[in-house]
Amino acid sequence: MSINKKNIILHIGLYKTGSTFIQSHYRLVKLDGYRIFLEDSEIVELLLKYLRNPNTEIKEKIFNIIHNENSKKILITSEAIFGHQFYNFKDCSKRFQLLEELFNQPKYIIFFREPSSIIYSGFFQGFQKSHSLKFENYINENKNDLFNRNFYNHFTKGLDYKIYNYNNIFKDYLNIQNRVSFIEYEQFFKEKNGDVLNNFTELNVPFNFEKKVNWSLKNLIYLEFYSTFFLFKYIKKIWIQFNKLFYKYRKARDVSLRLIVLINFLTKITPKKYIKKIDDKHQSLLQEIKNYHSKNYKEFKNKINSLQKN
Repeated sequence: MSINKKNIILHIGLYKTGSTFIQSHYRLVKLDGYRIFLEDSEIVELLLKYLRNPNTEIKEKIFNIIHNENSKKILITSEAIFGHQFYNFKDCSKRFQLLEELFNQPKYIIFFREPSSIIYSGFFQGFQKSHSLKFENYINENKNDLFNRNFYNHFTKGLDYKIYNYNNIFKDYLNIQNRVSFIEYEQFFKEKNGDVLNNFTELNVPFNFEKKVNWSLKNLIYLEFYSTFFLFKYIKKIWIQFNKLFYKYRKARDVSLRLIVLINFLTKITPKKYIKKIDDKHQSLLQEIKNYHSKNYKEFKNKINSLQKN
């Protein structure tokens, strides 16, 4: 079957908008005439290489995989396809053009999220790897430094919080709204509305919204408080070594994540007045981000609502 006769849907992110949850359900889908390529598939690996450095050799490999696929309907899912905040989404328009040239009138699924919420979630993903991160520094990286970064998916490096203007970074996709499903992360999970995704993909996936696929890391912010105590450094060191031994013979998440168990315990026995200032500081910064984006975020959602009605 010719590649031009394939109906291709690309689920392209964003990061921190439930992609792992969605992909965990897509792994279970088996339908005649429908093929789903997940984020760990060869075609996704090739596609990401092509978007960073387009060349004929990689393009031919992508075409061969699609051409040799018997299914007429194909869904490719990877949040890395759109791009990453790490380098200021500097090539999102270029990526869009490459995708449009590569495939024949593809459809797109884009999950978006309130800017302060998506930024805070990314901060915590970075925090699990780099416990020295400070939120006030994380959100105020120099824009020029971001543009000069080479592509690398990394949340341990900061961002300029002003980049999350969806009217700008999604402008190309807004122009082809008939081929794009914009889905608001908060609404999707609050309303448990799997139908909005199933109707667009023509799949019938029974999403289990009670299923948890990621650890909650938010109490790690209290490391900022506990790390001021000399004794805590030794407790932390012993705790990490203990967990390395305990999980030596079984598959487990990153050992640093086990610190959350220790932090959760300590926060229960620590008077809240001592650690509350950490929360207050973060909430103040989050409100600042929310206020900055409130107008353009409202404009973007109005555009989506208007286009969807039409």
